[in-house]
Amino acid sequence: EAIERLPETQRMALVLRRYQQLSYEQIAEVLDLSVPAVKSVLFRARTELRSRLSKYLD
Repeated sequence: EAIERLPETQRMALVLRRYQQLSYEQIAEVLDLSVPAVKSVLFRARTELRSRLSKYLD
């Protein structure tokens, strides 16, 4: 559910990286982004997930 609530680009990048195991370059191609943009999107997605899930991890 937490992943589903992410903005679409963040969700797609996370799924492609984590579950499809695509490289940053492949994700950039799929999402029509630069590699640095993909890294930034993934960082924001992970940060958001940590924030949303932190209450369950404490």
